[in-house]
Amino acid sequence: MSAHHTEKSTNSQSTKGPSATHMLARAGVFTIYKKAGETLAGLVARFRKEQSFDESLPITYAGRLDPMAEGLVILLTGEACKQKEEYLGLDKTYTFEVLFGVATDTFDMLGLITETKEMNPTAEQIEKAIEQVKRVTTFSYPPFSSKPVDGVPLFIHAKAGTLPDTLPTLNGKIYTSILQNTAIRPVKELVGNSIEIMQKVEGDFRQEEIIKGWEKFLENNKDKKCVVATFEATVSSGVYVRTIATLIGEALGGVALAYSIKRTKVGDFFL
Repeated sequence: MSAHHTEKSTNSQSTKGPSATHMLARAGVFTIYKKAGETLAGLVARFRKEQSFDESLPITYAGRLDPMAEGLVILLTGEACKQKEEYLGLDKTYTFEVLFGVATDTFDMLGLITETKEMNPTAEQIEKAIEQVKRVTTFSYPPFSSKPVDGVPLFIHAKAGTLPDTLPTLNGKIYTSILQNTAIRPVKELVGNSIEIMQKVEGDFRQEEIIKGWEKFLENNKDKKCVVATFEATVSSGVYVRTIATLIGEALGGVALAYSIKRTKVGDFFL
């Protein structure tokens, strides 16, 4: 846990990793573990209930985390909400898995499949690809992200079919990206695990349509296996792990997506 916190009791336990809420040295600054499949709105509601905070108390999150992702989120309450920009700019560390051979419109599993390609990259080839990707300093925002264009988030444009011809970009840096391991995993396992998480997601994320797409993919590939690579990376604020995954696939001459994402550190705050 962060070296800057004091323990605060909670009755909640995550099924993956620590879920206890912690109150940091600075008043109104908390770290909390977001579960895979939990939305940020759901996280805030759970946090408010666990801490018995009145509905009138302002609560905001300093940095987004996708519904399929899990890990560390910083929550600010009361007057600390005014410090949000200070926390948004912090570097972040992730452990994430990249699934090769499949692409979606969201760059992760909670998306409609847009392309498939036979891929069996070796660890050596993946190492070379990530070294190439680490040199990238300008990143396009994913079509399904909260970046506003003409006052409307990109994900709204994506759903409405009004995405700009050129996606907005941000300047960022991949400080480190280490390939931890590679594995060959059954498609049945990969898809089954992801659908289980998708079914937990609340709100309109096109879940029904997306799950049907993955079920069809599974039907056509039920006996196949895919290469999955696990990475740990530290990146500057604003760099999307989903985008890194797609860039690794492109560097290998194919397609890839972020199969799982776990945020382990934000600035000096860590799990």
